Amino acid sequence: MPNKRKKRRRRGGLGRLLRPFSFLIAAVAVVAALTLFFKVETIVVTGAGRYAAAEIIEASGVKTGDNLVLLDRYRVSQRIYTALPYITDVSPRQEFPGTLHIEVTEARPAAAIMGAGGYWLLNAGGKLLEVVDASAAAGYLQIAGVQAQDPAVSGSLALPEECPITAPRLLELLSALEEQGALERTGSIDCSDPGVLKLQYDGRFQVEMFYSADFAFKITCMLSAVDRLEANESGILRMTFSDDYEVHLIRTAD
Repeated sequence: MPNKRKKRRRRGGLGRLLRPFSFLIAAVAVVAALTLFFKVETIVVTGAGRYAAAEIIEASGVKTGDNLVLLDRYRVSQRIYTALPYITDVSPRQEFPGTLHIEVTEARPAAAIMGAGGYWLLNAGGKLLEVVDASAAAGYLQIAGVQAQDPAVSGSLALPEECPITAPRLLELLSALEEQGALERTGSIDCSDPGVLKLQYDGRFQVEMFYSADFAFKITCMLSAVDRLEANESGILRMTFSDDYEVHLIRTAD
């Protein structure tokens, strides 16, 4: 009897040891099956306008026959984002058994800024899209009094340290203008005065505010003031007072 108990104990102990290996073998088998059977057969692109689907697929680096399970979606996104400047967002997803769906969002130029090689177009998020000449840049909001530092296509906007405004704050202003529907009516953002930020708005107002201002709030105040004015009024909208709500119109001679 004692020997039989020992044998049972040994058999049970061995089973407990082998159980994790069984799970491991099963997991390996499942992964092997997935990698063997799920291949990229079709690549679908949505959201494209400026670029053809074939350009986006080529930039992704993905080819039919690639393994769909082991696809690195982050690398796919980065390849497209870097290779195609006007692409600002990429969302690749696997649709089994054999489809890769790539959804892209394309940028809309928000402004132009001087930099090495000419004028650089950028979107409100700060991605540098391309370098153009002065005539092409004239159709966009002009960022004056400052130049882009070491600009590169598909790179992010950077400004010299001595500028009175930082790149994140400038982008915050662009985003505020865009979100409130004022971007297309803003002709320029002038950073040449180290004390006061100046905007040309609607072709008839110079808007003044501090660099430290809450830009979203100030744009709201600006639009509210403009709405209360007559269509033929113009001048300087000054918003550099201790009272954040205070806006003065200084009429200028025609």
